[in-house]
Amino acid sequence: MGHPLTRLFTQAMSNLAWAQWWAAPWLYAHDDWKNTDIYTTLVELHRSGLVVTGTHYGVAPCLPPMPDPALLQLVIAPAAQLDLGLALVDGICRPASATALDEHHLLWCKSLSKALPLDIVQADNDPLRLLRAWITAATWQRIRLRFPRQRVLFLEEKPLMLNGSRSRLDTLWHAVVWRIGAPSHSDGAYESWAQGD
Repeated sequence: MGHPLTRLFTQAMSNLAWAQWWAAPWLYAHDDWKNTDIYTTLVELHRSGLVVTGTHYGVAPCLPPMPDPALLQLVIAPAAQLDLGLALVDGICRPASATALDEHHLLWCKSLSKALPLDIVQADNDPLRLLRAWITAATWQRIRLRFPRQRVLFLEEKPLMLNGSRSRLDTLWHAVVWRIGAPSHSDGAYESWAQGD
């Protein structure tokens, strides 16, 4: 399990990363949100404490909630992991159209889609819409900056109704976050699991 002080230090660092991201999510924004005319000025104003920069991006200042470990991992994930996460959600919700995934990911998605049918999925849904439905509005205001601006603005025009699927959505995102954070799938243990051993 590890030494208790190591676990305490790891938790403290996770909480610090969460608080830093919560306070200034635009520092982690997708390039689409970083208008070169304004972005640099806003970052400088934020550092000087002269202006609440988040309001420019539609982020209302508030205290952060306690971080969910899965959500924290998404927040600090590199862009490639975020993209993989959305591709996995798409592969789970629409296994027949998941062409961007390798064979191991496809197998995993098909298995999960059988175990976790989501009645909220529609053929034209962006998987990012499922992320928005999973998290709070205050968290969405921040994490949306990690994705292309036009994509976010388009999906915000039409919110997704959950119809009692919150627990399945929670399971879906926790599984996907586990998957994108898992080590390489080329080892024997994964091969054994994928084949049902």
